Amino acid sequence: MTVDSKTRVLAIGPLPTAGHAIGGSRTLFAETIRQLKLRGFHLDILNTSRPRSGLAPWRMHLAGLAVLARVMWDILKRVPRSQLVFLNMSSSSAIGVASAIWLICKVARRPLALRFFGGTLPELYQGYGHVARWLADRTFLRCPLVYVETHYLLRAFGNPSNFRWLPNTRDIAAPPRARRTEVHRLVFAAQLWMDKGLAEALEACRALPEGCHLNVFGPVMPDTDLSLFEGHPRATYGGVLEPGEMPRILSEHDLLLFPSYRMHETYAGIIVEAFQCGVPVVAARWGDVPELVQHEENGLLVEPRSASSLKAAIERLLDDPILYGRLCEGARKRGDIYRSGPWYDKVVRDLRCLCGQ
Repeated sequence: MTVDSKTRVLAIGPLPTAGHAIGGSRTLFAETIRQLKLRGFHLDILNTSRPRSGLAPWRMHLAGLAVLARVMWDILKRVPRSQLVFLNMSSSSAIGVASAIWLICKVARRPLALRFFGGTLPELYQGYGHVARWLADRTFLRCPLVYVETHYLLRAFGNPSNFRWLPNTRDIAAPPRARRTEVHRLVFAAQLWMDKGLAEALEACRALPEGCHLNVFGPVMPDTDLSLFEGHPRATYGGVLEPGEMPRILSEHDLLLFPSYRMHETYAGIIVEAFQCGVPVVAARWGDVPELVQHEENGLLVEPRSASSLKAAIERLLDDPILYGRLCEGARKRGDIYRSGPWYDKVVRDLRCLCGQ
C-alpha cells in the first residue's frame, strides 16, 4: 500500500457534543483532529461520544449500546478506505472495543495506532481475569503505537518499545501579563464536582485578607452544592466560561487552585493552560497531578481533602513574594514543555512511518 501526499486516516474518538460538559477526552480528541489537519492528513472522523448525561440509567445503557453498534458498523465500512486507523479512547472500554477494532484492522491489513485517555488502564488490566489479560496482551497492547498520557502508565507496563508518552497539551496564546509578586486574585476552574475540592477551596479562602478574592468558574454538576457560596465573604461563582475565554481569565488571576481528589485525576488541561499563562498552581497531591505540578518549582502540593493544608499553602504565598515570583517563572517554563506543536510533530512522524510500513 503506497502512501500519498495526504495520508488517509480513520480517526476514532469522542468529540464535544451538546449535553456534555466540555473537558477531558473530548477536548483532547478535538485538539488531535485539529493538529493532524494542520499537518496535511486527510481525516475520516468517527465520533464515539455517548448519549448526553441526565437520562435514566436504563436509557443510558440502551443508548450506549446503540452508539457502540453504530460505531462498529461504521468502522467495518470505513477501514478499507483508510491507510491507517487511529483509535482514541478511555481505558474503561479497552478490553472489548479495542480488541474488536484490532481484529478488524488485522483482517483488513490496516495498521492501528491507539491512544488512551486518562490513567486507569493498569488498574483495569490487573482486574481482568486471566483470559482477558491474555487477550489484551495479544491484541490491542501489541499495536505498533500505543500513546499514553502519563509516565505512570509507561512504568506500569514496563516501558515497552511500542508505548509512547503523549501528554495533555495546549497552545495558549496568553494576553500580556505584567510581572507579579503578590497574590490577590485566585481562580478555581473545573467541572464542579464536589470531589474536585470545591468545598475545601471555599473553606480555605474564607479567611483570606481583605483584597484577596476567589473566582469560581465551571458547569454545575449533579452533586454540586452552590449553597456553599451563600454569604461567603471572599468567593464568587462566575458561571460557565467559553473555551476561548480561559486565557484571558487565567491571565487576570494570580493563582490557580486545583485541590481535586477525583478518582483517576491525571494531567488536567486547566493546569497546563495556567502554566502557559505564567500562573502557578496549588494542587492536591493526588493521582498523576504531581507529575505535572512540581512542588516549590511551579506550584505547591497540599494534602487532599484538607482545607487547612490548602489554606496554609495560600498563606505561604501571600507572605513570600520571592517564592511566588519563582513559581510564576517555573510555571511559564513548565507550560512551554506542553506546547502542542512539537508533540504532534512527533505523532505525525510516527503515523507516517507506520503507514510506510
